[in-house]
Amino acid sequence: MLSYLMPLVSSPWLYVIIFLLVAVDGFVPVAMSEAVLIGLAAFSTTGSPDLAALALAAVAGGMAGDRMSYYVGRKASARIKNGKLAKAKAKAEHALVRQGSAALVIGRFIPYGRTATTLTAGSVSLPLRPFYLASAVSSLLWAAYSIGLGRLGGVTFADSPLLAAAFGIALGFLLAGLHSAAKRLRRLILTRVRPRRPSPPLAADETDADADAEAAPEAVRPDLVEAG
Repeated sequence: MLSYLMPLVSSPWLYVIIFLLVAVDGFVPVAMSEAVLIGLAAFSTTGSPDLAALALAAVAGGMAGDRMSYYVGRKASARIKNGKLAKAKAKAEHALVRQGSAALVIGRFIPYGRTATTLTAGSVSLPLRPFYLASAVSSLLWAAYSIGLGRLGGVTFADSPLLAAAFGIALGFLLAGLHSAAKRLRRLILTRVRPRRPSPPLAADETDADADAEAAPEAVRPDLVEAG
């Protein structure tokens, strides 16, 4: 199998494919670009592909995909109403309000976060200058993270590039799962330990009215007076 993969790994067209794959993953989050990038970085211990060219293609594809997602968000954000992407979009709106363009950097490492934050940035017309800056920073950090995982696998299993790629991909999924589990645990702990708000005190006039009502004698019914 490795003999079939090496011609593609050594081809200059590989970097064009990576650019397109990462770009498409920006607004259609099913391309699994991270897993592919990790696997290729693991293969790089054999001499191909070139890490600098791989990183450049990933960063350029990340920025291009973010820009396309921004444009789509400007045009069709109101149509995203259901499903996981809609929930992620709602969280992204809240994050953009609180954190601004920094939410784009954070969202790059969260499942569906990249698409949600870039779509939302377009829907709320985030200025392009901070958007481009956040897109460049997030793409650079993401490429370094993914390539780093792949290289770690390549060093760990230097004699087996396929096993190295599988190790790097599995490690990436494990870290993503741990991050999600930590967020859920934190949310659960905050829900359990958050003190309940005390009931607001009654206004002075309401307190006096209740006291007068309790002290007043029972009203005399006219029919009882006549009967007596």
